[in-house]
Amino acid sequence: MRKRQIITGLSALLLCVASFAETPNNMQVWLKNGEQQVFDISQVDSVTFGENSTPEFKPLSKWTFIPTAESPTALMLSDEQKEFVRAGNTFAKKSFASICEADSTNPNTFYSPISLQIALGFCANAATDKGAKEIADAFGIQGKKPLENMNDYFNKVILSLNSQVDSVILSVNNAAWPVWGAAVYDDFLKAAYEKYYATVRHLDYVSDPAAAKDTIDQWAALMTNDCIKKLSVIIDQSTVLVLNNACYFKGKWRMPIEKSMTRKETFWNTPTESQSVDMMQSTESYSYAQTDDYQMIELTYGNPHSMSSNNGKGTYSMVIVLPSEGKNLDSTINAIDWNDLSLNRKYVFLRFPKFGIRSSLDLNDVVTKLGITDIFSGCPNAITAPAVVTQIVQDSYVAVDEEGTEAAAVTSISMSGAVPPEDMAEMLVNRPFGFAIREMTTGMLLFMGKVTMVEEVSKE
Repeated sequence: MRKRQIITGLSALLLCVASFAETPNNMQVWLKNGEQQVFDISQVDSVTFGENSTPEFKPLSKWTFIPTAESPTALMLSDEQKEFVRAGNTFAKKSFASICEADSTNPNTFYSPISLQIALGFCANAATDKGAKEIADAFGIQGKKPLENMNDYFNKVILSLNSQVDSVILSVNNAAWPVWGAAVYDDFLKAAYEKYYATVRHLDYVSDPAAAKDTIDQWAALMTNDCIKKLSVIIDQSTVLVLNNACYFKGKWRMPIEKSMTRKETFWNTPTESQSVDMMQSTESYSYAQTDDYQMIELTYGNPHSMSSNNGKGTYSMVIVLPSEGKNLDSTINAIDWNDLSLNRKYVFLRFPKFGIRSSLDLNDVVTKLGITDIFSGCPNAITAPAVVTQIVQDSYVAVDEEGTEAAAVTSISMSGAVPPEDMAEMLVNRPFGFAIREMTTGMLLFMGKVTMVEEVSKE
């Protein structure tokens, strides 16, 4: 339960004293509008009188970067956190299947599940207790303090992924962009700075949403080495908060692929449609598996002479899955247990194409199907302005060639205030008009008038 102050007046205190005598475990508060509220005393942090618990607006413009690691840090997790990884992989598998199903007409799909997970973990600090629990449940994070456990887990993941293991460049960065004039709650700000190392900066969405969008785009470009320069997130005058996670990866193959071996070959898009592509070639000892349903091969990244991580086997890799003839690609990928890949070393003559993908994904329905719904009703614990998640999108990029892979993804969670109804009317008073002043309880007209020429008058 997040700590909250109960603010009331002296008259309510006298009533509360009487209530204590009858129900010592509860405190009853009568508000001025006649509403009665009952609080469990064990959940109350403090009671103050005549003060305003709303924090004062202080413009924030802090650009934050992940602390630089003194040496590469492998991802060392507790047994409980290892289960979080397994649950996160299940989330990744389900969400990817949902994305492919929703966008079945798109020939290519690229998506970063860890970027979405970290963004949602960050968002959980803005959500209600119910919303935070839904997000934690989706990642298999349980316990008496799921939000705290989730923050600690993602903090460890962020620090490790940014420590440049095996000469691979991998960076994970976060940002929060609250609307100008809205104060940021201390608990959210503490999590942003201490757990997610987030840039926090107020932006003026109301006066200049285009400039605000440009600032967020510049941050995304900086965090992704210019792989993603323009985000697909919608920024307008109703925006009150945007949360971002950016993941950037660049790694060279541990066993280099000779460019001179690349040849033009046919790639069959369908059984009857084909194209000519640059097909890379390599014959090496790879981790490999073959079943009736697919062939699978793992290509590792990093320095081939490094023994500093994973017993010299490499820390990061690309796994390629080739369905057997006649097998459906989506079904094949969805059937794989990504937590238990049975691969064995084998010499393989590998040929696979150079390729690149750029995509923008709308993830609202994806996260909703996985049980995360409450954030779309309200996220009251980040800023003082009303906030409701209206859009979750991910922009991604990947390029694979003989040298290795460059990949990036930026997940954006956009929140808006009160959303105007779709049938909102517009009234432009730019011609003669009439008006009246009335007493509202009876409808009695007190003054009436009309204006056909606008003038200004004073009492003088």
